[in-house]
Amino acid sequence: MITIRRISPGELPKVRHVIVRFMKLHGDGRITHRALRWLSRLTPENVPEGTWIAAALEKNRLVGVIAFGRFGIDESFIAVHPSKRNQGVGEALLREAMNHLDKIYTRVACDNIPSLKLCFSCGLKAFNLFKGPTGKPTLWLGWGNYHPDEIKR
Repeated sequence: MITIRRISPGELPKVRHVIVRFMKLHGDGRITHRALRWLSRLTPENVPEGTWIAAALEKNRLVGVIAFGRFGIDESFIAVHPSKRNQGVGEALLREAMNHLDKIYTRVACDNIPSLKLCFSCGLKAFNLFKGPTGKPTLWLGWGNYHPDEIKR
């Protein structure tokens, strides 16, 4: 059975190295260096509103991670262990975030079909197409009380 556990700002220094390692191993090379730097620099004292991080655990084993910085405007990323993909772990993580945040933003490269499928299945809407940090066509997606004007273009 999978349980979703929020990681509080106070817990982050204790588990950060595990999360960063997990993201590097299981993010399929899609988690940017900028996103990992953001996570590495986040401290309990500098957590802006809308920052939310959670882990999916199976028998105390990490099988997934999701993170949002400022509702996803600063950063947003998710990774699920390959052995747990297509089993609802990513959806459980995203839906839990939706239960705690009143709005969500994320950027997804157009060639990242699994992430796009996850976002659309959970009700996120695409509202902008732009050239992402790797030069690929990328979508801005939003959910809840999002407003496209909140993002920097």
